Amino acid sequence: MKKFKFSFINLGCNKNLVDTQFLLWNIFSIAWNNPNYEIDYINDPYDNEVEFVFLNTCGFISSGREEMFEEINKLLSAWKKIYLLGCALQYFETNLSLWTTESQTEQKQRNKIVKNPNIHTLSRSDRNNISVEQIFNWYDSKKFWESPIFNWIRAYTNIDYWFEYLKIAEWCNNHCTFCIIPKIRWKQKSLPIEDVVKQAQELIDNWAKEIILLAQDTNRYWLDLYGKSMLFELLEELEKIDWDFMYRILYLYPDILTLKHLEKLKKLKKFIPYFDIPLQHINPEILKRMWRFYDKNHILKLLDFIDKNFKEKFVRTNIIIWFPWETEKEFDELHNFLKDYHFDNVALFEYHDEPLAESSKLDWKVDGKEIHRRFEVLKSTINKKEWTTTNKKWDEIWFVMWFEWSENNPIIIVRPWLHAPEIDEYDKITLKNIKWIFSDNENLDIWSKILYKKVKKSKDYSE
Repeated sequence: MKKFKFSFINLGCNKNLVDTQFLLWNIFSIAWNNPNYEIDYINDPYDNEVEFVFLNTCGFISSGREEMFEEINKLLSAWKKIYLLGCALQYFETNLSLWTTESQTEQKQRNKIVKNPNIHTLSRSDRNNISVEQIFNWYDSKKFWESPIFNWIRAYTNIDYWFEYLKIAEWCNNHCTFCIIPKIRWKQKSLPIEDVVKQAQELIDNWAKEIILLAQDTNRYWLDLYGKSMLFELLEELEKIDWDFMYRILYLYPDILTLKHLEKLKKLKKFIPYFDIPLQHINPEILKRMWRFYDKNHILKLLDFIDKNFKEKFVRTNIIIWFPWETEKEFDELHNFLKDYHFDNVALFEYHDEPLAESSKLDWKVDGKEIHRRFEVLKSTINKKEWTTTNKKWDEIWFVMWFEWSENNPIIIVRPWLHAPEIDEYDKITLKNIKWIFSDNENLDIWSKILYKKVKKSKDYSE
């Protein structure tokens, strides 16, 4: 009997993780149907027992591809055999005609991958039909364009922490000038509502208490099928599931988000009031050049409605700094906006050119030193506001996520129910910080609901 000992590494976004979970189940399934192989999954990809590592890649931005190259070199140094899959493969296939525009470093790294006998490739469509013998004997996919969404069962890698992701649509029809996803991942395709509800029910049957809805642009769910968003109709169907669970929504872009939509969210009982609204900028001219179709007045109306109508809420956004042609005046407008409005989490991104992105063709670009200076200005402002706000909240209701054990005193890793797993801040406390445990017994476990005295944060910004 042959032994197939494998592990996986997931790079990039949580949408990628869902694909990795489907891959895991594929491998388990084909293994169970083949008595000639003994299949062992090992959590640590660098364990000495691991022979094959499946590396799900990110190709969205150059830093993601750099991370992939670094991980590949580490795995090769550990004498692992590697199967690559995911976005970076699609990026390279799309970009073959543009290699003269790529950095020499990326070209050299890619050539090393192509020539290395211990690195092979697996597309999403091929892995649905592949056999364990083909994987064991080094299968190589020829094309990496996406296949349609499949509704097969997947492995659950976060279920021990009582949450999982649920992808409601693939790919994207937006053509933001800074983004290459539509070019490497095809046009949007949404899952039917009944299929999403079925997957949600399967998650609940496996004891998921929090479901996190994903798409490249969740507010455009079903726009590809019916010409209008059906996200809120989907949420109403999820509300009908008879079980004690919650759900949150990520990637809720603001351009077709309306006050009527937010009014609907007020009435939903299982909805976590978590508003992940990627703004990128606030200046109308910059937004036009980004090919984002909303303005400052629209954004302010949405934020004002959320402030006035949701007593408990968490608002997250992301910002791109120094997009081409961003003047000092436009940057100051962005800076003042972030001073005036409190976001609970702001992700800052320094703009850089991607060869396949339309924005790379724009002129009026500054060097990295100036971009980084502006990054530090915004970071300092955001950190000051977060410190001031956080230290007004002395008591929090948090969920236990896991434990770190010292000799006599366990360190408890907790997060507030509004914070998104793997995205927002966790905290570390000890038993003496806990004021109340919301359960019939006082035994702490994963997902225990507790009230605790919050540890005061130290200032982490420059005066």
